[in-house]
Amino acid sequence: MAKSNVRLKFITIVSLVLAITFLHYITQKNEYYYHIFYRELYYLPIILAGFWFGLRGSLATSVATCLLYAPVVIMNWNGFSVSDFDKIIEIILFNVIAVIVGTLVDRERKNQIRLRKAERLASVGKALSGVAHDIRTPLIAIGGFSRLVQKNFKKCDPNYRRLDIVIREISRLEKMVRDMLDFSGALRLRKSIGNIAMVLEESMVIVESEARKKGVKVVLKNGGVSPISFDYAEIKRVFINLLMNSVQASREHSTVSIQLREEKEEILIDIADCGCGLPMAEDQVFIPFYSTRKRGTGLGLSIAKKIIEAHNGDIAIVRNTPEGATFRVKLPKSEGLRG
Repeated sequence: MAKSNVRLKFITIVSLVLAITFLHYITQKNEYYYHIFYRELYYLPIILAGFWFGLRGSLATSVATCLLYAPVVIMNWNGFSVSDFDKIIEIILFNVIAVIVGTLVDRERKNQIRLRKAERLASVGKALSGVAHDIRTPLIAIGGFSRLVQKNFKKCDPNYRRLDIVIREISRLEKMVRDMLDFSGALRLRKSIGNIAMVLEESMVIVESEARKKGVKVVLKNGGVSPISFDYAEIKRVFINLLMNSVQASREHSTVSIQLREEKEEILIDIADCGCGLPMAEDQVFIPFYSTRKRGTGLGLSIAKKIIEAHNGDIAIVRNTPEGATFRVKLPKSEGLRG
């Protein structure tokens, strides 16, 4: 049904352009006002193409229109008279209108997609919040009881080791529940003036043990940046998440490099790994619950994006190749200081 609808729209636009052009060719040269009327009719398929197919459709239609109309202009050329000048201006306007209509329609479509996505995430977040609250209490009780029971066994006892596995799995589930609550809840930032370099250095210490297992070096290149206002705990959480992902993605005995620098009104932090690149499309990286790891929740980068955007910043992938990926975090200086 959708394909036939698209085909019908395409045929309609082509038919209109060809019909108007045919009217031009069968109309006598001295019937000037008819030519003006037909020329104005060209706007109809151009605007329809913009509404139906966006910028590409409207531009393709305007270009086709210009190519079909050009012979009419040449055949009726009067040595660059006022009439000829009007025709040239009209050809330019065909393309201008195509760009304006196509751009506005594409922008509106993107806004609609963004709005639908936000509505879906809001409903998912609401459901998650309820589920997470229901799961959290019994998890805490099970974890606490397991720790109490474990104290009754010696470390050499097999039951001790079994309970140790139970406690680790409960801790993992508790982390998942916290992630769900953080994703679904509103962020309340507690900003203070601080140095981003210090947060990065502390985050490096936290991921050091994981990096040591793979022989990965984590190197910071500090270009010197101004102090800004940010939520220390939340930004540190973002850096730990990005660094841990980079270390885990990197090949053994490679390097994870961090570049910290200042550009105009922004602080830029680039975190680059030496892995095999991201296995998913770049627009899927920050989608909630989308993960390539067996034990991953798919919420880490979604929460990181939420935290950075709450600081009026941005997080994006600036490199994704078989040699590795680079995440860039942008934090505004002026916005931060006003916060």
